[in-house]
Amino acid sequence: MTAGAVVMLLGAGSAASGATAGGRALEGGVEPAYSLGFETFQAGKGYWFNCPPLTNRSSAPVEVLGAELVGAPAGWRTGEVRAVDWRGESVGLGAYDETFATTPVMREDRAKAPVRVEPGERSTVWYMVRAEPRSASAAGRAEGCRFTYRSAQRVYTQELGATFSLGPMRG
Repeated sequence: MTAGAVVMLLGAGSAASGATAGGRALEGGVEPAYSLGFETFQAGKGYWFNCPPLTNRSSAPVEVLGAELVGAPAGWRTGEVRAVDWRGESVGLGAYDETFATTPVMREDRAKAPVRVEPGERSTVWYMVRAEPRSASAAGRAEGCRFTYRSAQRVYTQELGATFSLGPMRG
């Protein structure tokens, strides 16, 4: 785990999004997947949150096309995504911009091409989403990650719940 990140594991979660076709292939229930936060933060510095891990619970392969942060506060710049193949290594939860230069397994970004997940399999690739607070008063929480994936020639979106925070974690 990266220094400065606080992690609390709970149950897995998802909610279908109506943006394309509401997907249900990715593992999830109704509870948030987990909480990940940085208790202290600096304006203008990049903080990376791990999206919930992906398991394909359908009977067909899926190709994950991308991920994005859901429900980020207005004071956060968001949009950048990376996909890290941990290849069975211990997954680092949370990162800073500089972590990608100092952690060899994190240097290769798999987000530039679809990531295939076979039926019933858990992906070794974890998506990470970046948040950059615009000011020192940008403390807040995001609600999880929205994944876009393709299965059987159709594109779906699905949200997996999590709590991502910058600043003190409450409740």
